[in-house]
Amino acid sequence: MNQYELGMVLRSTLTEEEVSQVIENVKSRIAELGGECTGTNLWGKRRLAHPINKQTEGIYVFFNFSLSPQSVKELVRTVQFIDSALRHILVKEEKKKVAVKENKSVEATVIEDSPEPQPEEVEASEPESNDEQTPSE
Repeated sequence: MNQYELGMVLRSTLTEEEVSQVIENVKSRIAELGGECTGTNLWGKRRLAHPINKQTEGIYVFFNFSLSPQSVKELVRTVQFIDSALRHILVKEEKKKVAVKENKSVEATVIEDSPEPQPEEVEASEPESNDEQTPSE
């Protein structure tokens, strides 16, 4: 099963009960499709960047869940039929282990490409006298 995040913008005219009903419907649909909802994040009412269907505000809700790739299309189809949803987006979350391996390989190439300083250069860069660096009291 893959990890996904579903973001939804609901109509701002919904009551708290209606918002909680939409959240429960989406969670139950994820469970029906064999997935597991690992988290829900309700941002609340926010101003939209541009009007959508003459609405200037929306209620933002995000779901984190795991689901099989075959069931994702059915979930998206279900979300499209929710009348109170202005917009939705479904994003597959990347595994963090892959990103860590890429960063290590990038660091290794940077280290290999940089020339090692010669001992003569290191000695020349050290200050000979510390008279200028003494703190005055």
